[in-house]
Amino acid sequence: MIILKTIKFLNLNLITFWLITFLSISNVNGSNFTLDLSINEAFKNSLELKSQKYKLEATKHSLQEAYSSKDWSNSISTTYNSSNKQSDGAGAYVNDDSITSTLSLSKKIFDGGESFEKYRIAKDNVKLNELKLLQIEQKLILETIKAYLDVYTNQSVVSLRKRSLTRFKENVTATKLKLEAGTVTPTVLAESEAKLAKANYELILAEGNLKKSVSKFKSVTNFKSIPNNLILPTVKFKIPTKVEEILKTSSENNLNILIAKLERDIAIKNIELKQSDNRPNLKVEFFAKDNQSSLNNSTSDYQSYGGNLTFTSPLFYNESSKNSLRRLDKLSMASSMDLSEEYRQVRLNAISSFENYQSAIAKTQASKSEKKSSLLALQGIQKEAEFGVRTVLDVLDAEVNYLNGSTNLITSEADEIYEMFYVRSVMGNLSLEDFGGNRQIDLKLENKKLDFKIFDRKMFN
Repeated sequence: MIILKTIKFLNLNLITFWLITFLSISNVNGSNFTLDLSINEAFKNSLELKSQKYKLEATKHSLQEAYSSKDWSNSISTTYNSSNKQSDGAGAYVNDDSITSTLSLSKKIFDGGESFEKYRIAKDNVKLNELKLLQIEQKLILETIKAYLDVYTNQSVVSLRKRSLTRFKENVTATKLKLEAGTVTPTVLAESEAKLAKANYELILAEGNLKKSVSKFKSVTNFKSIPNNLILPTVKFKIPTKVEEILKTSSENNLNILIAKLERDIAIKNIELKQSDNRPNLKVEFFAKDNQSSLNNSTSDYQSYGGNLTFTSPLFYNESSKNSLRRLDKLSMASSMDLSEEYRQVRLNAISSFENYQSAIAKTQASKSEKKSSLLALQGIQKEAEFGVRTVLDVLDAEVNYLNGSTNLITSEADEIYEMFYVRSVMGNLSLEDFGGNRQIDLKLENKKLDFKIFDRKMFN
C-alpha cells in the first residue's frame, strides 16, 4: 500500500509540473532581435545578392558607354612601302622605300539619334537591375523568415515531445511497479509500452525535422551555431483589412509588374535604336600626314594636315534592316503580353496570399480554443483519476491531446507571421528596413585595377 501511495503522489506531482511547464512554454515573450540579426547576416552572406550588385554596378557604366557613337576616335598609323621603279624603258630599276604616317582624330556631330536612344535604354537597364536587386532582397528575406520560423517551430515541438516521452517513460516505470504489486494486468503494461514507443517515434520524427531546418537556416545565414530557444518574432507593420487595398498597392508597387513594365519599355526603345541606323549622320575628322621617301630626288615627300567633314545618309531600308525591325516589333508585342500576364498573376497572388493570411488567423484562433479546451479536459480527467473514475492512461491521452493542441498553436502562429510578410512582399513593400536595418548593406564589392595601356606584351601574341 505504501508503494501505491508513493506512485500516486509522484504521478500527481509530475502532472502538476507538466502543466506548469506547458503553460510557461505557451506564454512566449515576442522579440524581433534574433530575426533581425538573421536577416542582416543572410544579406551579408548571399552570393546571389552580391552577384546582382555587381551586375547593377556594371550597368551603371553603360550610361557613359551609350555615347560611344559620338565619342572621339583617335588613331596613329604608319605604312612602310618598298618598291623598285624604272624611270624609262632603258634605265635600271631604282629602289624606293617610303614611310607614310597618319595621325587622325574624328567625331560624329550627328549620329542619327543612336547615342540618345542608347542612353535611354541604359537608364532603363539601370532601373531594371535595381528592381531585380530588390526582388532578390525580398526573396532572401522570405527565405530567411521561413527558415527561422521552421527552426523555431521544430525546436518548440521537440521540446514538447521530449517532455511527453519523459511522462510516458515514467508511466511505464510506475506500471511495472503496479504489475509487481498485482494491481494491474500485463495488458495495461503493454498499452503503456505501446504509447511509449509511439511517443519515441514522434520525438525521432520531430528531431529529424529540426535537423533539416537547422541545416537550412545555417546555410542561409552562415551561422556556426544557433540558440536552442529561438523566440517567435513580432511584426512591426499591419496588413490591410480589405483585399481591394492589397490589389491596388500590388498593381502599383509589385516588383514583377515594375520589371515587366521596364522590359516592355526597353523593347520599344530597341526599335527606335535600330531605326537610328538608317538616319543621316555627320562626321568631322582632323588629320596630319607625313610621307618620306628614300630617293634623294623624290617629289613624293610631303607633310600635310587638314580636316574632313563627311555627311552620310542611306538611300533606303534594305531587307535585313526591315526584318530586324519586324523582329524587334514582335518582341515588343510579346513584352506587352508578358506585362498583361504579370498583372493577372500578381492579382491572383494578391488574392490568394490575403486568403492564406485570413486562413492563418482563423487557424490560430481555432488552435487557441483547442489548446484551452484540451487543458480544461486534462484538468477534469486528472480530478476524475484521483477518485478512480479514470486511469493513468486516460490522463496521458489527455496530455497528448493538450500537447497536440500546443503544437498546432505554435505552428499556426508561425504560419500567420510568415503570411503577413508574404502579403507585404506581394504588395512590393517588404524591405530590410522592416528588420531594424539600413536600406542596404555594404557588400564590399571589389574594384580591380584595370590596365588601359595600348602597347603591352600581349600585342605580340
